[in-house]
Amino acid sequence: MTYFPDLSPYEYTESQPAMLNVGWLDEIHPYVTGAAPEGLVEALAVLGTGAENIQRGMHFCELCPDFQTARDNTSRGDLFIASGEIRVAGDGVVYASPVMIVHYVEAHAYVPPDEYCRAVMAAVMVD
Repeated sequence: MTYFPDLSPYEYTESQPAMLNVGWLDEIHPYVTGAAPEGLVEALAVLGTGAENIQRGMHFCELCPDFQTARDNTSRGDLFIASGEIRVAGDGVVYASPVMIVHYVEAHAYVPPDEYCRAVMAAVMVD
């Protein structure tokens, strides 16, 4: 998967409206870690069920310690997280994340930017 810094302009595919990247991680670039807001993983999983921009093939987590572990983490229960994007609007901006962000937060302690977390939580509360 391609790495993009958090809150950088989305350029993976053409999009309207313009979007910002969140959670496009790889094993080379550092990322913020810590305790995620309560309920964030579950909210991301809910949004992941409506994945957009699903591509052919799948992505394996580059943060997992080995290929077998990464392969075992292409799904979370019934949710396939190895392809597609979560798109969520908040405060006049749209964010684009790989569905794999569910795994990054849950298994690798990734903490997305605060404004993204608020948008995710608000989107699930409304739905």
